[in-house]
Order: sequence, then structure tokens, then C-alpha cells
Amino acid sequence: MNRAERRRQKKATTKADKVVNIKAADVTQIKENATIEAANKAFILMLAIPMIVLRDDFGFGGKRLTKFIDRALEQYKCFESGAVTIDELRQIIYEETGVSISG
Repeated sequence: MNRAERRRQKKATTKADKVVNIKAADVTQIKENATIEAANKAFILMLAIPMIVLRDDFGFGGKRLTKFIDRALEQYKCFESGAVTIDELRQIIYEETGVSISG
């Protein structure tokens, strides 16, 4: 290995091995942001699946799908604010319909 090759190799490993100092508060904020982003993506996924079923199997069009989304978002806001819990929602569904949501 000649001198130029050694320099290139040293530069390549130096860039990859840089040490970055981050405050603990910044790490906590990064984790919180990642958690929120993941939850939002999961929520969208959990809306998209029922919407496809409602469209494909039950013939819902744009108007009824929009109503569904609006109501689902209202319920989510209630959950997010602490006005209702998942267990309460599951219990209401069970009591009113006899359908059990396990999980």
C-alpha cells in the first residue's frame, strides 16, 4: 500500500469513526420524537386497513369513508387527551355488541 492509499484509507475510517457529543436531554427528545412518529405511522396504518375493508367489502365511497375518518380521529383525540382508555373502548364495544377485542 503506497502513501496515497494509506491517506485515503485513514480519511475514510476517520469520517466513519467520528465521535459526536449529545446532551442527555437531546437524546431524550430524539427518543420522544421517534416514539411519536412511530405511533402516528401505526395509527395511519390502523386506519388504512379498515378503510380498505370498508371500501372493498362494504362498498363505502368517499363520503362515508370521510365520515369514518373524521369520527375515528375524534375518538383518537379523546384517547390522546385521556378522556377514554383503550380498555374502556373495548368494554363498551363488548357490552353494546358482544364483540370482544383481544390483544
